[in-house]
Amino acid sequence: MLTAMVDDWHRYFADVVVSGDSNEIDVAARAAIDARASGATEAQAKTAGRAAAKSYREGGTPPRATRTEARAQAWTGAPAQPNTRTRTAARDDWPALFAPRLFQPPQRWGWQAADLVEAVPSASLATLGPKPVWVDPPHPDASALYGRRAGAMRKVVVRSTLAVLMFLAFGVYQVTIESTVSGYGGGDAMKVYGYALPAAGLLLALWVLGALAQVRRTNADLDRFKQPYVALRKAERQRHDQALREWTDAKRRHDDAAKASRQAQARQQSGPQWYPVRPVSEPARVDVIGGDPARYGWACLLVLLGTSLLSAGHRLAVLDLTGQEVGGELVRLAAARGLDTRWAVLDGATDFDLFTGLTNDEIADSLAYVLTDRPDAAGRSGGGEQLHERVLAVEVLRTVLASLDRPVTLARLAAGLRVLRRGAETELLTPTELERLVASIGDIDQNDWTGRQLRLWAAHLDLLHDVAPGGARPLWARLDVSVLATPGGKDDRKELIDRLLLQLVRHAIADNTLRGRQLVVIGADRLGGSAVRALSEQARVAGVRLVLFLDQPQDDLEKIVGTGGAVCIMKMYNHKDANIAAEFIGKGYRFVVNQLSHSEGRTFSDGGGDSFSATTNAGTNSSKSFLKSSSGLSDSRGHTWAGNRSWSTAENLGSSTTTARVYEFITEPQAILGMDTTEFILVDSSTGGRQVVMANCYPPICLSDRVSGTMAPPRVTP
Repeated sequence: MLTAMVDDWHRYFADVVVSGDSNEIDVAARAAIDARASGATEAQAKTAGRAAAKSYREGGTPPRATRTEARAQAWTGAPAQPNTRTRTAARDDWPALFAPRLFQPPQRWGWQAADLVEAVPSASLATLGPKPVWVDPPHPDASALYGRRAGAMRKVVVRSTLAVLMFLAFGVYQVTIESTVSGYGGGDAMKVYGYALPAAGLLLALWVLGALAQVRRTNADLDRFKQPYVALRKAERQRHDQALREWTDAKRRHDDAAKASRQAQARQQSGPQWYPVRPVSEPARVDVIGGDPARYGWACLLVLLGTSLLSAGHRLAVLDLTGQEVGGELVRLAAARGLDTRWAVLDGATDFDLFTGLTNDEIADSLAYVLTDRPDAAGRSGGGEQLHERVLAVEVLRTVLASLDRPVTLARLAAGLRVLRRGAETELLTPTELERLVASIGDIDQNDWTGRQLRLWAAHLDLLHDVAPGGARPLWARLDVSVLATPGGKDDRKELIDRLLLQLVRHAIADNTLRGRQLVVIGADRLGGSAVRALSEQARVAGVRLVLFLDQPQDDLEKIVGTGGAVCIMKMYNHKDANIAAEFIGKGYRFVVNQLSHSEGRTFSDGGGDSFSATTNAGTNSSKSFLKSSSGLSDSRGHTWAGNRSWSTAENLGSSTTTARVYEFITEPQAILGMDTTEFILVDSSTGGRQVVMANCYPPICLSDRVSGTMAPPRVTP
């Protein structure tokens, strides 16, 4: 915000300027801001600020701008040098720049910032882990089986080769063999040959088939040995495929989230940055509490609230009791729009007729309250003593008014009071009026207390006469914007003027002079809690919407804040005020995380074993008997092999979150103390529900190209 930049420059030059003169610091800061607005760098702005401070020390005292001009310069960033313009507007034509934007719909009291969207960081891919890669499990050691199968295959090859060679040899030498056999034994030999040849062929075939059977047995043994490994590999393959699917799904979800985030960011970059803020329905009364001492925030909020009401066809009557020109910007903007405006400051002679349309009794009652009401620190009127004073004041003023001819002025009323206390005659009264007053002296108690009261009231009426000596212009004209401001400070004259305007406003509400208008009272807490409560009730009955700007909502004022339906809470500087505002916003139950735990573990085991054993037994045995003797040789061989392998992996991941329910402020008091001067919290109770919205009433936001014309979408609260 621009106010933050101004504060930064003031802090910088407060350290740089050796003299510590606040005016010199202010001159340097303004020069630096003007240089930055003209396009200078930060170093050039610092140089310009030091040069301005030096010029000030050497004797040049620049004229101080009014509060309205200073706010206009803050809005536009216009430089102080003459004949220069910035990228927005100069100080003189800023109403023409802002008016077209501020007077166009929709109605708004401020703007709500759009939600920020953060993209999913690419670093979150690391949480997915690497892509699963397939690795075959370790193979079992089957070298012995493969050796056996290789030996069996060699036997098959050898035996098959020998069988083929023997078959070929027999085919070649068959005739020779048969002739040789026939020569040895003739027919008997050929007969034996006929039986031996098929037997030899059968034995040869069995010899080859035995080798093939051994190959088959080794293959079967090898298949049985591989079955556990094949089952393990199949299970691991399924687990790998499942992990790959899960990783692919997680990556797809991440990519979708990142894409959605990028799309949301693109929509935000091209979509609205600010949304209008206003109550859901028209509230009966609006209370604005808090605000900075310079009333910059009040001026900004009044501009947005006023332009919205004016664009909707309403008329405004503004009563500014702060003495800080809070309504000046609104008047300038309305005038630039072509509306009828009036801005009058009751600080010196004016030509207003304060008593237009009032009877003598109404004038007496109003002035009696003005002269006798002395609210205490809590805003409550006094007790019996003030009541007696008011009764006497009403009686005396009615007597004076009955003796005077029209027009009645405050100075003539003061002269009449002096006549009643046997004072000197005055040229303000006619002889006829003097005769009437003299004839009424006997009706007034002539004691010291009454004399002191008459002298005090006459002096107060003389003070009020300096503000409104009399004229023909009505106080409440039928204008689009009418601003009545009182002087600043806090003295008897200021309090008398404020109380007089309050009574005149109440009479204007009672006789329907303000019907159809929006009545804005700025600095209403100066009137006291009882007076504000009475004014609010009277406006509610008369159908006049009341907008109250209150500085500190303490004591009796705290009881009436929010009873109208809408409250705008602005920056506060007092911790008690901030606590009151936080209490008004309310408390709520929330579940907050108070404990987190995370555990992660991974296990892996791998093992295997092979065993081989071979036994060979050789021996001879012999036996003898009377009939025969025999001997033999036995040979036994054994081969056993066992292979086992186990492989397992496990991964566990766990986390736990513990939440607890707490009952605390929706908005902490420290957050209210740290708000910017143009920020406010709208608490809308105008409907059956209740909404709390953080908004900003900085008028230059209207110049942004990314201001939405519709209300913000509802925010999802987790």
